[in-house]
Amino acid sequence: MEAAGDGRFICSTTDLPLNRPAQMMVNDWGRIVLDIRSSDESTIHPANDLLIQALAIYPCSHLVDRWESKLEKDAEFIRQSEKGGKCIFLLNNTFDVLQMVRRQSASFASDELASRLASMIERYKKSYLDECWAPLNRLNLEEFNAEFLATCHRQMTWKVTAELRYQMRQEIVDFIVPPYEVSLSALQGRGKRLLGAPFSLLRRQIVGEKKQKKYYYYTVEQLEGEIRGLFEG
Repeated sequence: MEAAGDGRFICSTTDLPLNRPAQMMVNDWGRIVLDIRSSDESTIHPANDLLIQALAIYPCSHLVDRWESKLEKDAEFIRQSEKGGKCIFLLNNTFDVLQMVRRQSASFASDELASRLASMIERYKKSYLDECWAPLNRLNLEEFNAEFLATCHRQMTWKVTAELRYQMRQEIVDFIVPPYEVSLSALQGRGKRLLGAPFSLLRRQIVGEKKQKKYYYYTVEQLEGEIRGLFEG
């Protein structure tokens, strides 16, 4: 087994077919049918354990390719209308396999395999941020408030494994808060008076005889507080 240029691990006999026990395990993946009604973004795919067992017999990148394909195919069924939830499902399962690999002392648990799984996790994180949070950075502050709260509300009950949960929260903070802080500073620079308010209040309030609009803009600390409450399940 050797490392490929892109960090993948490969067998020195990549042209050979899988041996019979490994092939039987791969065939089992195709017969796995998840119960869509009871599955969500936190469901750990049965193919994860089968991958580890197969790698112990035949440590080859083909196995990871096939597992990855199965995982992404089933993610489409579990989260058909929620691309962000699909990314969380993929993150949870890839992180699960990475943790199992790190606990293994067998020869297949190589740095190259761990590197490939870590690379997959980073790719799924980027897809999640692009899908769920990047659109908010293109909104003005008045639009941002409502969309931010709606996004947090949708994801508050999503389940993410504990160690990954803290990583994801920090990724979102780093992605959302700095642009928001720049926008707040620019607004203050134009002489706008910023009004802090609890998240329970409406973002917009109509006051005065002329129906003048008063906007509430949240502090950086308030945004971080909401983000750090995500994924509690």
